[in-house]
Amino acid sequence: MRWFQTLMKRILSGVVLFLLPMTLLVFILGKAISFIQKLILPIKMYLPFQRVLGIGMLTFISLVLIILICLIAGTLSEKKLFKSLIVKIEDNLLVFIPGYSMLKSRASDAISDADNKWRSVLVSENNDWKLGIEVDRQTGGYSTIFFPGPPDPRSGIIKLVHESKLKHLNIPVSKMVRTIRKYGEGSACWVNGETHNQENNLDQSVKVIE
Repeated sequence: MRWFQTLMKRILSGVVLFLLPMTLLVFILGKAISFIQKLILPIKMYLPFQRVLGIGMLTFISLVLIILICLIAGTLSEKKLFKSLIVKIEDNLLVFIPGYSMLKSRASDAISDADNKWRSVLVSENNDWKLGIEVDRQTGGYSTIFFPGPPDPRSGIIKLVHESKLKHLNIPVSKMVRTIRKYGEGSACWVNGETHNQENNLDQSVKVIE
């Protein structure tokens, strides 16, 4: 019966972490293409009839325009004025979307966003260490630490911890999340700062096998 519970858990994880985001992405992209097509419909008669990459010219131009809009939006998001606007939107609207903050942090890791404030930490408690994520650093030397709980790192507890009890790790938050999902497997080496040694040894082992 345990294998059935494991199977169902993996299926549900696939639905939540893959199927739903992909479905939402395809839905939003489809709506965006449909909206752009309506805007440029008057020029359809002037477009050639041949297809590009297997799609019609109207759809191709719509995709190019969407990419350009995203590029412009990404460029503007680096400006100080737009950053403050985005922060306000996130704090007052997007924060209510379940899992948005965690997804944003993982996406920032994927694109190496230097402005991402979240950092992986170890927190000292009674001669023990707890895995946590530094969400924010407050005045007075205190940091807001989120302690994710396995197997779903999106849920957990929040504490204010003094910086004297923190050990910052040179690993992305996404790796911390994956480790917590595996109930902390392989994290003991982080206490001694061996975050890179383990990866280097793994790379050397792969080379030997090759």
